[in-house]
Amino acid sequence: MLITLLIATALASESITVTSSESAAINSHGTLSIGERLMLHSDDWVGLPYGEGAFGEGGGEDSDPMIRRDMFDCLTMIEEALALSLAHDPVAVHRVRMGLRYRNGGPATYENRRHFMLSEWIPGNIEDGWMRDITGEYPGAITVERRVTDDTWSNWSRRGLFSLSDDRLPTGSQTVTYLPVAAAQASVNEIPEGAIIFTLREIYPHLPIAITHVGMTIPGENPTIRHATKIGEDMVRDHPLLWYLQHLETYVNWPAAGVIILMPQDYGPRRL
Repeated sequence: MLITLLIATALASESITVTSSESAAINSHGTLSIGERLMLHSDDWVGLPYGEGAFGEGGGEDSDPMIRRDMFDCLTMIEEALALSLAHDPVAVHRVRMGLRYRNGGPATYENRRHFMLSEWIPGNIEDGWMRDITGEYPGAITVERRVTDDTWSNWSRRGLFSLSDDRLPTGSQTVTYLPVAAAQASVNEIPEGAIIFTLREIYPHLPIAITHVGMTIPGENPTIRHATKIGEDMVRDHPLLWYLQHLETYVNWPAAGVIILMPQDYGPRRL
């Protein structure tokens, strides 16, 4: 399986370590479910501020640190929680982090980062074995085809936010399966704890992106999403999942089409 190669070749810098409390939590995973692990590792992050583009490579094009615990944006919070939750021991945390964030598990460069959710992060992590797409298992799921061209990128007003060469920008056909907002609301109690929930906006032909947010479901009295969000105060916080899905109906300028639901996959020693 490709994931075995990724783990073996990831740039596991021994200088990038976990804290003693994180190490103890990893060693106590035992038979905890993925939802319980994600909650365990992110409980102390609730209330921390949202920081746009909080993580980087610690040098080069994006000098923000590769690891920090004082702020998160929506994706880096998910990547860090997954790295801690999927690692079978403390040493493996950075290997998992590298496998999730970077194409082929490394190198850790701005150019090699999985910047784009629909074209890189989601399909790459599914192909590498870190994730499984369960969106199509729910009633009402829709599959659509879209095409992104060089012109799509060059005409996009926010193209300048990415310091990437034109030939590095992903183009071509994409198949997207999503659960419309109303269908997600109807199935909210069937979405498992530990799911990674991507918010998909309406897919417009003139925009190269369509995903604008991601969160994760954690154990709770009712289905709960934990996310680094700009809703209300900019911070990591918990919301009832149904409330969040209803909130998506308020988006007007760029309506929400629905959600994409992935489940993290254990590997190697943890799978055993």
